[in-house]
Amino acid sequence: MYSIDRTPEFQTDLLGEVIGKHYFEGHVNEVGLIIDGEEDEPMSSAHFFRGEQELNEAEAFALSLCRGRVLDVGAGAGCHALLLQERGFEVVAVEKSAGSCEVMRSRGVKKMLETDVMGVNAGMFDTILLLMNGFGIAGTEAGLTELLLHLKGMLAPGGKIIGDSTDIHYFKEIQSEIDLSEKSHHEVQFEIHALGKLERFPWIFPDEFLLEAIAEEIGLQFNVVMYCDEYHFLCELYL
Repeated sequence: MYSIDRTPEFQTDLLGEVIGKHYFEGHVNEVGLIIDGEEDEPMSSAHFFRGEQELNEAEAFALSLCRGRVLDVGAGAGCHALLLQERGFEVVAVEKSAGSCEVMRSRGVKKMLETDVMGVNAGMFDTILLLMNGFGIAGTEAGLTELLLHLKGMLAPGGKIIGDSTDIHYFKEIQSEIDLSEKSHHEVQFEIHALGKLERFPWIFPDEFLLEAIAEEIGLQFNVVMYCDEYHFLCELYL
C-alpha cells in the first residue's frame, strides 16, 4: 500500500510527456495509477491512441450520440476528436497539456485550444464531451458545479453534455482503512507514476446521484443512457 502524502498537490505535464514519447519516439510506457494511496490497475500509453475498434462501449456509444458542433474536453492525444473529424463533425479539442497538444497537432486535429476548459469561450456547441471519467477534471464537488455551469453556458439550443463516470464507493469500502471523514467519498487525491516521475492532483468520481443533484441545482436535466457495468455509466445533461 502507498502512503498518502498530505503535502500540497502539484501538477506538471507528465501525461503529456508520456503521450509525446509514445507518439514521437515510439516509447510505450506504463502509467501507474494511485487513488488516495491505493494502487489501481496501471495503464499503457497506448491507451491514448486507441482506434475505433478499441474504444470501450461507453466511448463508442457517446460518439454515436454526437450531433452538430462538438467540444471535446480533455482531448488527450485526440483519439475521440480524430474519429469525429473523420465522420464529418466540426470538433474543437480542449486540452491544457502542452505535450498532448503538440501530439494532436501532428496527428491532424484541426481545431484545438491549449487551455483549461474554464477559460474557453468559443461559441456554442451542440455536443460537449467529457469522456474517460472526464467529469473528474473538476477536482471537487464545488468545482464540478462550477464546471457544469460553465459548460451549460456553451450549450446551443437542444445541446447536450455527454460524459462517463465511475462510482468508486465500492473502492473506498474495500479500502476501509482510508479516512473518509475529511471530504466527500467522490473526491480523491489522484497520482500518476511514469518515467520515474510523479504527478498528483485532486480528482472527482461523481456517481449518478451527485450528478443528478447538481444538474437539478443548476437547471439541467440528467439522464443515464448506459450502465457499462455495476459501477461505470454514461450520462447526458441538457437544458
